[in-house]
Amino acid sequence: MPAPNTGTGSATASEPIRATLDAQTEKDPHRPPCTDASCRKIRDFLKKRYCGESPAGNGPDESCDLRDRAKRSADVKVIADYNCEWNASKDAAECTQHGQVTPELRSLLVRELRQLGVPAKAAGDTYFTVWESNRAGWSVAQAYYSHRIGSDIELSEVVAIVDQNARATVLRKLPLKKTDVDVPEITDWTLLDLADTRGDGQVDVILVGDAYEDHWLEVVSIRNGSAKTIFSGLGYYL
Repeated sequence: MPAPNTGTGSATASEPIRATLDAQTEKDPHRPPCTDASCRKIRDFLKKRYCGESPAGNGPDESCDLRDRAKRSADVKVIADYNCEWNASKDAAECTQHGQVTPELRSLLVRELRQLGVPAKAAGDTYFTVWESNRAGWSVAQAYYSHRIGSDIELSEVVAIVDQNARATVLRKLPLKKTDVDVPEITDWTLLDLADTRGDGQVDVILVGDAYEDHWLEVVSIRNGSAKTIFSGLGYYL
């Protein structure tokens, strides 16, 4: 004879609903609540300047497309940069360096990559980005290392500000990691702009964080040689 219904079935059925609600209310580490006036001012600046129409996906209500990244301010001078295009026949990205860094800055960035695990005689390629703003007393520089190995890729990068005395402050770094080329388990960074996001005359570094199917903006304030992340949010995830 079957056991009587004691009501436990309805409690069990509610578990998936509760799990869904828990997932929806779970804090997003890349999009913490933006509650104070300064944060809201930065968010409004970013949305107006860099956000396109929200792509389809499961992101927050204020999701926005960040794929159009050629939005540098007019006073940003590009000393060095690179671009990559996909070569279908080789099933690999081909990158081209534009402009060159000074030997001193190259050595500084390469030394940072060594500390992140890139060997001295690495088999891959390293590309450099250096931007300056005529309103800041520093430049921002990035070194990006990659090496394709079959269906995997080795990656490492460092983003730093460099002052007029060639002293570096690291903003973001990616220790050398081997990961799947199609589903990378890493977060890398793209320089988006150098701009005054708060209207106080100070130039901030604006970055795009890229993880697998998750993309967001971060703003780093540079004051007296120290760096502080003052905003993280927007973007979208799938």
